[in-house]
Amino acid sequence: MTSEDEWYKAAYHKNDGVTGNYWNYPTSSDTVPSNDLLSTDLGNNANFLQDGGYTIGSPYWRTEVGEFENSYSPYGTFDQGGNVCEWNEAILNGGPSRGLRGGSFTSYDDSLRASGRYGYGLHPSHEFGDTGFRVVEVPEPCSALVLTIGGLSVVARRRRA
Repeated sequence: MTSEDEWYKAAYHKNDGVTGNYWNYPTSSDTVPSNDLLSTDLGNNANFLQDGGYTIGSPYWRTEVGEFENSYSPYGTFDQGGNVCEWNEAILNGGPSRGLRGGSFTSYDDSLRASGRYGYGLHPSHEFGDTGFRVVEVPEPCSALVLTIGGLSVVARRRRA
């Protein structure tokens, strides 16, 4: 599970080299997304409750990962807005409640916004059909990078000698 900061950055940061630039929605946009599956090629789409209508009805409700192929975050993540709320490691209300981000297929657009934060009073052992988590991997240092740093250290020592 991610920390809340990791989740938030992957979803909303503009990834433009400036640390304070964030989108309002995790679809790389400042405007409310659409939940229309027929306009996925345009981008800025998510699976959420819009104008009383669901993206996909019963019994499935949820879309497959990447269904909105042109609605990814600047870091290349999909579905961080809508589909299912995602647990993060934030401890709320003194614990054991955990944070939820991103909204779900049962949520309106305000839960997709960068300011939307949920999980008050929710214990992570509770199971809901609209709640999940994101699997992440911390990359290991690249072997070439380690060799380069080691080589530069050897060169520096030889110059001093």
